[in-house]
Amino acid sequence: MLKISCLHFVTQFDKNINFWFSCKCRYYLVSMKIQPITVFKSYYTNRSNKPNDFSMASTNTNGSSINQLSNTYYLPVSFTSSKKRTYSTDRKNIAEKSGNFAVSKLSDIPCPACGKKMLNQAKFNQIAQELASLEPEQYLDCLGKYTEYMRPVEESVYDEICALSEKNGNSRDIRTLLVDLRDTKLPILQKAQMRQIKKMKAIAKGLPESEKKCLMQKLNSLQSIIRKKNPSAPVRRKIMIDRISKIKIQNTKKYEKIQMLAKGFPTSSDMNSAWIVKYSGKNKANQDWNSYDIALRFLSSSIANTDHIIAYDIEKNHDDLSNYISMHSACNAQKGNKPFLQWLYEDKDNRIKYLQDYFETVDDIIQSKRIAKKKYRDYVAYATQTIFEASKGQVKLPKTIVDPQIYAKEE
Repeated sequence: MLKISCLHFVTQFDKNINFWFSCKCRYYLVSMKIQPITVFKSYYTNRSNKPNDFSMASTNTNGSSINQLSNTYYLPVSFTSSKKRTYSTDRKNIAEKSGNFAVSKLSDIPCPACGKKMLNQAKFNQIAQELASLEPEQYLDCLGKYTEYMRPVEESVYDEICALSEKNGNSRDIRTLLVDLRDTKLPILQKAQMRQIKKMKAIAKGLPESEKKCLMQKLNSLQSIIRKKNPSAPVRRKIMIDRISKIKIQNTKKYEKIQMLAKGFPTSSDMNSAWIVKYSGKNKANQDWNSYDIALRFLSSSIANTDHIIAYDIEKNHDDLSNYISMHSACNAQKGNKPFLQWLYEDKDNRIKYLQDYFETVDDIIQSKRIAKKKYRDYVAYATQTIFEASKGQVKLPKTIVDPQIYAKEE
């Protein structure tokens, strides 16, 4: 039988608490509901000291409902899964800060979100120095050597400006080419932004009059900004989100839906037209973007960083190798705190392939000992097990050789 002792919590009453504990190298997820009690020392699920009727509750002096026996307090415990975190090593051995994740410090690994290769900071710095030694008219040709690292949005923009350059027959300056494309791209961006505002207005109609009036004023103000051809106005997405988030709406579901729509405004990370409009306009200092900085933007979003497979806000104590994956910084920002399955289903077939490519490449690197740390020996097994769990068994990776016992079997 399993024994748990000396657990201390500070939480609101009638709230569910989920936590992990380990026993014989197997990790369990426990779910329990805290009732209004003042203090408890420990509780056990051990046969030797379990009350005869675990569901029977005695009442303490302040009226709280609690199971008690010999100064030991018992709370209802639900074992939601006995198949979680079946690893061949103790979790302490794989704990590591996300900033130290070795895979994110390597280059040429395919991104599990978009499939394009990732840069590390050292390689990006080398490209930046190479561009700095060239004239602006040479940037386009220099970037052509690194298209394999460009994310899909940046690569589509690069292809467009190259096609425009060939059509014009003379200009090779990146900023000049982007400004030429701006007039055709701005209406596309404006339509996408207006669609989001239209959806928010539809929700506003069902709100109380005072809340409806406040929200409609903000939305009308945003519409007037979007319609202007101010070079710095159309893609100030953070300002739009901030203004809408400050509106007080009592209906929680409608408020959250409005926030979700606001966050759905197009960005330069996910829309070709937004990228062109942004970098053909003004920066935060209200100055024109120069060609060198624009050239760097084609590749800066491709620098690798560390992502949590299960979002850190969802499982705050899951900060170790088993929950780490390397990803483009921009792809990571787009993923945000989405649950893994939600993120996966945005592009399921491709992302399963990209995940497969990622783990096969990383596995080859580990086998060739380019990562010398011993704890990374089973990293592929740890991370693919987390993906297996986060996808509710829908994604079993990889096809590479891993410990056959890594996937927990039905008991």
